[in-house]
Formats: sequence, C-alpha cells, structure tokens
Amino acid sequence: MRSFFYVATVLASCLAAATAFAGDGKGFRLTIDGVEVGINPGDTLDVTTKDGRKLSVELRRSDTVTFAGTKFSFDHDGQFTVAKSDLGGGIMQYALITPIGTGVIVQEYKGLNPSSITDFMLQQMVQEGIDGGAKIKKEATQRTLTAGNVLKGVKAETTTTNDVMDYEIVATGRPDGGILVATFANKENLPKEGAIIDKLWSSLKVEY
Repeated sequence: MRSFFYVATVLASCLAAATAFAGDGKGFRLTIDGVEVGINPGDTLDVTTKDGRKLSVELRRSDTVTFAGTKFSFDHDGQFTVAKSDLGGGIMQYALITPIGTGVIVQEYKGLNPSSITDFMLQQMVQEGIDGGAKIKKEATQRTLTAGNVLKGVKAETTTTNDVMDYEIVATGRPDGGILVATFANKENLPKEGAIIDKLWSSLKVEY
C-alpha cells in the first residue's frame, strides 16, 4: 500500500484554463464571445466583445464548495482545492491540506472494507513523530453523520515539547468497498481552522 500522505498536485481551472498569455500573472483564463483575458479571483475587468459591446465582469470564489467523489461528498471553504490521487489497488485519495497543515483526507476503497485499517492508518500518520520522541494518547471514537451513517475508528493526540497534534481516522464500508476519513490539525491552529474540520463532519455524506 502506498503512503497515506501521497498527495498529487492539481491545478484548479475555472471557465477556460490555458497557458496562453504567459507572464501576465493571472491564474485563470476567461473567454467571453471569443475574447480571452487573464483574471484572478476578486478581479473586476472591463471586456470589449468582438461587436464592440463593453462588459464588466468579476470573478469571485464561492464561500462554500461541495466536493463529490464516487461514493461521498462534503462541503469545504471555497478558497481551498481538493487534490485527487490514484494510489493504486482500487484506492482513490482526496486531500485538502491548508498552508499551515490542517488536513482532511478521504479515501475511497474498492474491494476492501477500510473499517479494519483505521489503527494502521493512524500508525502511518504518527510514526515519524513517535520516532522523534512524541508521546501519544489514543482512544476509540465514532462519528454519526446527519443521514445516520456511523463511521468508527480511532482518535489520537501526540505531544512534543513544541506541538500538540490532533488526529482522527474513521471508516465505514462493506466487503466490496468503503470510505475512510482522516483529519489532522495542530491544536494551536484549531481556533483559526477548526471550522474546516467542523464543516466536513456537518456536511459529509457517504453511500455505505
């Protein structure tokens, strides 16, 4: 099994993505009536169409975006992007990780019920810290979603001289497949980014 933290880099696209106009520093390409311009979220531009009409256009990020896999969906803040990775062996991984290290990872499994591997996943996530001297406390946990689905697993806290990290790994499934969800955050960042994890749990839907 490939590393749990293998996360592919993805490029977000909006309306029309291209590498034209290289050097203008804009992250997105907007095409209106065949006229293409560079634009970043928050920009307002005046565009002249081919027939001479002048239009004012603005690109804004949605406050909340719903991300959907094959057997799950959840809401997240529109400023973030979910990266998709094929880990092989029937495992697809979807990861949202903020610049300061708060993370949400969802894995879809085919041919395996991941409910039996939550402890293994926790071990993979914390092993480097434990090897470096971190102390760990863990306990069984479960999450009941709004639709009634129950995901069971383990949560843990690792402590070093400088940091306290919170982890939670839960899963549900059947012999033919399932969903595993992991969250992690530095405890000092929870006042700022804990809402990311709260939004996941309040909106998560799974089909198992």
